Amino acid sequence: MVRLLCYGTRMTAKLTIAFSPEVLEALKANKSITIRLESGNGSGRRGHANGSGEPREGTLPARLIDWAQKKKGTFGTKDVEKKFKLSRAHASMLLSRLANGPFPISRQKRGVYAFRS
Repeated sequence: MVRLLCYGTRMTAKLTIAFSPEVLEALKANKSITIRLESGNGSGRRGHANGSGEPREGTLPARLIDWAQKKKGTFGTKDVEKKFKLSRAHASMLLSRLANGPFPISRQKRGVYAFRS
């Protein structure tokens, strides 16, 4: 049973699961329960539109990827800081996330990245 509770402008979901006595005993005997919450659209990652592997249009990762595609050659954390008016930490985290994910940004060396087509 899933209940959707609304408190003012915030909505929270409350999930109540009822097990039959047999299932409850089997779970107790197993002593190993894993509960995993997944997003409703099945993408598994935030910021993706329809699980396509591309960030949502207009978001900072999408704008950075578009900028990197138009820029020829490599670019650094400092370039991203200046272009998008970010702190060094934010620019570094964003580039690292894009380089380690399924995005067309690759890390060349420390602080240096490139768009891979």
